[in-house]
Amino acid sequence: MDKYPDQACDVPLIPSLLLDRAALIKRWQHGSDAFFWRQERAGRLLPVRHDGLLRYRFEDVLRFEGGLPSEEMVAAYTVDLMHPLEVASVCICSASYIESLARVGHLAGRRIGRAWRFVPAEVALWQQNKFAVRAGRMNAKPRKTTPFTSDE
Repeated sequence: MDKYPDQACDVPLIPSLLLDRAALIKRWQHGSDAFFWRQERAGRLLPVRHDGLLRYRFEDVLRFEGGLPSEEMVAAYTVDLMHPLEVASVCICSASYIESLARVGHLAGRRIGRAWRFVPAEVALWQQNKFAVRAGRMNAKPRKTTPFTSDE
């Protein structure tokens, strides 16, 4: 009895890609053999045998990361994910601020173990929405301030 049976993909909108561990470590910028063994043993990451080697289906990887994307975002999720430091350099803020936004749900993030990773298209969409609101405030009329009076 084969421990890792090959099965047909059940999600038609996601390409039936098979990824190896090296590709996933590159995508996530995170992981080791022990990390993969723990996730497989817990049933969170399901490997399949392909030509005698262990591979992972792309839709299973997306489920492990946090869920399947919407139909219009499928192509955006095929690229490698961004580290919080990369997102912080793009958004000109700190990595801890980015992680706190992801924790409360203001910025869409994916959890890989304990590490946060971000889809570049989701970051661009968040940045566009956040700064579109801010642009209106920057061009608003200046606030009235009371003039400074001296103590004399």
